[in-house]
Amino acid sequence: MKELDIEKLDRYMQRRKINPEGLKWHDPAGGIFKVEGLYWFDKEKRYNRFPSQLAPGHNEKVVTLARCTAGAQIRFRTDSNRILLSVRNTSSSAGVTMAETGCRGFDLYTGTPGKEIFWNTALPISGDESYIDEIFYTDKKEMREFRLNFPLYNGVQKLSIALEENAVLLPPSPLAVKSPVVIYGTSITQGGCASRPGTAFTNRLSRALQAEFLNFGFSGNGVNDPETAELLSTIEDPALFIIDSEANSISAELIQQRVPRFLDILRAKHPQTPILIVTKVPYGYRYIKTLPSLKEEFRKIYLERQAAGDSNIYFFDGSTFWDQDDTEHNVDGAHPNDSGFALMAQKLEPILRELLKKYGFLK
Repeated sequence: MKELDIEKLDRYMQRRKINPEGLKWHDPAGGIFKVEGLYWFDKEKRYNRFPSQLAPGHNEKVVTLARCTAGAQIRFRTDSNRILLSVRNTSSSAGVTMAETGCRGFDLYTGTPGKEIFWNTALPISGDESYIDEIFYTDKKEMREFRLNFPLYNGVQKLSIALEENAVLLPPSPLAVKSPVVIYGTSITQGGCASRPGTAFTNRLSRALQAEFLNFGFSGNGVNDPETAELLSTIEDPALFIIDSEANSISAELIQQRVPRFLDILRAKHPQTPILIVTKVPYGYRYIKTLPSLKEEFRKIYLERQAAGDSNIYFFDGSTFWDQDDTEHNVDGAHPNDSGFALMAQKLEPILRELLKKYGFLK
């Protein structure tokens, strides 16, 4: 049997041929492009979810995962008929249960803020850290708004964006929500296993609410450690904290040891900021007997803090994202696929919208 080369068999799966004529390359750190989802980027110009200087004792696994650019976005306006990306990832590897387009790819949305549509995905080259791809082309020249989503499970060492030489480049329209939403959690929070970055639930919510999301999901390591809580507490004027760590919390004992302390650290600097605790999605049947449900431990902490006078803490039961018997919404029995992430965003959007309105961050 001949080796399968799908590009020779299906012209719709061929890599796009790149024509570099008439293009000008731009560094997104230059100022007109708006880099969002990376809190320390404006100061450090690094595509990293953590700052370069960390307090001693931080979990090295978490520090490594912080190099993944989950939740990072670039927004801008241009009338360019073409947009190309030149990308150098930190690694050429892909996730075991994820498409390379989700791990290492970028995807692009365009249109009126809040009503953006998906346009295209930049395609990584398997086994190569670097690639160049054309992510936008049209015959009609007009000013458009763009949102570029970064890889979920890989880092970005270098990124350049090419526009037509005569194209106008402008800053993006302002977001409706002026303060960031901070979400902490697990591999699901990070975006595993979305097929491309824009389908992860945090990126879906960012578009729907027109809010910047700071994604601090750490695959397998959302263990409610105090070092990460201390770091998140330094974020100025957050609109909302979301805690989505049940899936990595291991045991009831560790939850009782760690989660109240995590919340205390956030509350010390943000006494009035709303905190929403979200428990994990419905797992598939292969996990029901092997992994404990710890939802009630989180509910207990929520009720105790509410009874103690914290009127700014809220709870959402993640087991209601979809019906337990509907087994089509995950990849491996745990991590959502694109339909699972869509359901998560649909359930969370009205809750977050109500909270953002209640606390004056959204009209």
